Amino acid sequence: MNGTSHSVAFLCNDGVENTLSKRGIVTRKLFAPLLRMVYSTQTGYKIVIDSRAPLRPSKKGKIFAVNHRQADDIVIGANVVNRSGYIVFGNPDLVLETTNGLGLWAYGMILLYRNRKTSRKAAYEKMKFVLQHGGNIIIYPEGYWNLDDDGSADEFHDADGHNSETRLIQDINAGILRLAKEIGCEIIPVVLHYDEYKKTCFGRRGKAILVEKEDDIFEKKDELVDAMQTMAYELTEKYSNYRRCEIEKEKTLAEQWNELKETLRRDCDIPRIGYRLDLQDEKRIGKARVAHPVTLSEVAFGHLDTIEPTIQNAFLWSRDAHIF
Repeated sequence: MNGTSHSVAFLCNDGVENTLSKRGIVTRKLFAPLLRMVYSTQTGYKIVIDSRAPLRPSKKGKIFAVNHRQADDIVIGANVVNRSGYIVFGNPDLVLETTNGLGLWAYGMILLYRNRKTSRKAAYEKMKFVLQHGGNIIIYPEGYWNLDDDGSADEFHDADGHNSETRLIQDINAGILRLAKEIGCEIIPVVLHYDEYKKTCFGRRGKAILVEKEDDIFEKKDELVDAMQTMAYELTEKYSNYRRCEIEKEKTLAEQWNELKETLRRDCDIPRIGYRLDLQDEKRIGKARVAHPVTLSEVAFGHLDTIEPTIQNAFLWSRDAHIF
């Protein structure tokens, strides 16, 4: 397991019955409030709850979908959700090797390798077990940190316009919509807004979204993303309305952003085992693969840079000719 604790092998076991139990779900509900208090001390950010929409009682569990920007999302997200829940965690290298990792295991965790199909399938079955037995799921469906995505293509994704500089919330993996439809449970959008100048995280728990049997999964996915985008924008507008000239007195926003990304990335490094978090690799293996591809003009017409213009190929420079 890349030098990490041998206990990770147990947590990554694909068998539902080998890693979960009804007793474990009940026991973790009892200790969750205490653990949330401990969690609040494990971050350098002040946690401010903007609002929490009421939750309807149900024998089935709920899926709490939280946006993902940095490692603090785990401990802060649990406090904003304010309910016990098994946290879906996709980086085995960080489990049980850090204080937060140990606390995560105690709270309840479904561990998976995002780049393994069998592990993703097993995680789906584990989430189903938890929900059917009254436990909740806390998941970060963007699948990777919404920090460093330039929209470029890789082995899993086409080039698209869904990059971190233009979208407050990335497209999300559709698995939780499929799961909610199968179980008949609610999805609760949760958004964390970080203000670096106030060193504060503002959190909001939104209104439930129910996926009915006749609903289209991808339409509901877009509804969930739109709800989270709206919440993120409203929190930004409410708490972080700054004048650019005021915050660029010493460094440009681009310089501050790049420094912040490196600080957040470095916080997850584990020198003892030689682990270094790679944001681009996180994007490659974690980013949703259900995004509707949007071909950028640079990609669509990049070939023109390598062609010498002639009368015979002049039509290639007509963009109307490429509409299909």
